[in-house]
Amino acid sequence: MNNRRKTYRKYVVFGITISLALAVTAICVVSYKNTITPAGIIIHHSALPYPQLEPEAYLPLITEIHRRRDYGIFYWGRMYYEGYHYVILPDGTIKRGRPDHCRGAHAQGFNSYIGICVVGDFSTTHNPDGSSGPLQPSDEQIKSLAELCCRLITEFRIPPGQLLRHSDVNQSTECPGDRFPFQVLIKEIGTKPRGSEDKACSVQFDKLVFQP
Repeated sequence: MNNRRKTYRKYVVFGITISLALAVTAICVVSYKNTITPAGIIIHHSALPYPQLEPEAYLPLITEIHRRRDYGIFYWGRMYYEGYHYVILPDGTIKRGRPDHCRGAHAQGFNSYIGICVVGDFSTTHNPDGSSGPLQPSDEQIKSLAELCCRLITEFRIPPGQLLRHSDVNQSTECPGDRFPFQVLIKEIGTKPRGSEDKACSVQFDKLVFQP
């Protein structure tokens, strides 16, 4: 009887070990598949239909909208539903979305790029009077966006010409809107737009602060 129990226990332990090994392997395989080396940066606006939100409500709302759109992805032990890697609030606070090396869900065909969403609706077509959010980015948002882009360009050696707007890769959208000051951003971070000569990033980003 004792020998049978010992044998049974060995099989149970063996089965558990195999199950754990398979689970770890599955996590590794799926996560590796969903891993990217950031090839560029794409800028978006949030264009949310809720202009009067508390700052802390924006990222949870975006996450819920993207969850309902089935943007979820499994990456090293957890699910991420927000399609962007970063969201910048009206006061310039940077909120993290997906990890930098996790494939995005923000621009079809360009989800190996880091997606940065600036809260607001900067389209004169869809938000002519500000009823759908801020008409243009705040100075704090532009400053934070420039510093964030500079850090990412430097860290991942992204060619400055690969800093793009969503509308640059998808002609069916105005995102981030015609009122988004792209040339101001380009000047701020010391780069030039796609197709022109690259120039090294010049903005200091050592004081860049993130909030989880």
